[in-house]
Amino acid sequence: MTEGLRLAGRRVGITADRRWRAQADRLETQGAEVLHGPTIRTVDLSGDEGLRRATEALIDRPPDYLVASTGLGITMWFEAADGWDLGAPLRAALAGARVVARGAKADSALRRQGLAVAWEAPSETMDEVVGYLSGQAGIGSARVALQLFDPAGHRSTAALAARCRELVEVPVYRWLLPEDPEPARRLVAAACAGGLDAVTFTSQPAVHHLFRIADDLGRADELRAACNATVVPICIGPVCGEAALAEGVTRPRWPDPPRLAAMIRLVAAELGPRPAGS
Repeated sequence: MTEGLRLAGRRVGITADRRWRAQADRLETQGAEVLHGPTIRTVDLSGDEGLRRATEALIDRPPDYLVASTGLGITMWFEAADGWDLGAPLRAALAGARVVARGAKADSALRRQGLAVAWEAPSETMDEVVGYLSGQAGIGSARVALQLFDPAGHRSTAALAARCRELVEVPVYRWLLPEDPEPARRLVAAACAGGLDAVTFTSQPAVHHLFRIADDLGRADELRAACNATVVPICIGPVCGEAALAEGVTRPRWPDPPRLAAMIRLVAAELGPRPAGS
């Protein structure tokens, strides 16, 4: 076996919609066969009036804190603001805020916008962000801007709203089921039939949507059993792993740090090449 064929003979399912090809290329380079079944569709809300209203509200009344949950969300927000000719006033309004990042990607996106990050969650979870802000003096009278982690309603949003005087929600994108569910259905069928060695997830919605699609097929229990026996569930990080646990997956794996390259290395470490004759 060569280093380049650490996954020879293995078949890995990919549930991501964005950047899935980069993931597939890394797996295929190591000898794996890839089955792409996107379970989510990322919807850009940068043209949404709700986002524009939130942006204008923060420019008119700058926040005391800014919480950035995702690098993609921050990048899309500022791109939208620049398109409205509001980018410069938004950066100026946020310059005086204490900036908190959920993780390294959000941190990098903020710094690209010229914003200094005061604190970054060490394990990249919103629970850590809530805990950090809860311990800040004066948080009860603070105005907090939150770039939403999950516009559908992550528990951290309600927790932050309960701790500060005013929470300004900044919705940048959301996730829907794929327009064409057939590839995801094929992925479910392959997992249930023993035709996958691993399945990868790069977001919480990707996990929940896979099980929703399986449930629509009447195969959610089969899929759950497969992920607890023959299919290795590999998540991008602990937040994604929480979603897998919530779906009844007992031992989701994730790398440290939570990065794509590290996730691919973990797939290879968990699987290795298919044994001869199997």
